[in-house]
Amino acid sequence: MKKFITIIAVICTFGVPALSGTLTGLFKTEPSEEGNYLKVKFEPCSANKNLTCGKIKTAIKANGSTNKNYEHLGKNLVWDMVDNGDGTYKDGKIWDPSANNDDGSKKIYNSKMKVSGDTVRVDGCILFFCKGQDWKKVN
Repeated sequence: MKKFITIIAVICTFGVPALSGTLTGLFKTEPSEEGNYLKVKFEPCSANKNLTCGKIKTAIKANGSTNKNYEHLGKNLVWDMVDNGDGTYKDGKIWDPSANNDDGSKKIYNSKMKVSGDTVRVDGCILFFCKGQDWKKVN
């Protein structure tokens, strides 16, 4: 009985996504230098429900207003993340919507994530060099 109560407490604290294999919820990115940020909704990927994707739901301007004309609304920012079962995710991709390569193609990086409470650390990596942000859950 004690073990059962512990399991219920973990589920209530960390939510069902820990058991489902995918991260879910709406998260706020860190603001850009201009103060703009995105709200990204994590959910199972449409092509493979065992993987996690993060889609741009809202773009917020520095003044706090919603940018309804943001060209990337509805696009995946993070995709194909594999749940390691311990709050970490690997083997995904992340796209930098504010930058393009010299040939005009999108800047896409290998990605990994780590969930800690209401924060997800999202990293984009080239080889062993990673740079990331801490995104806060907003609902």
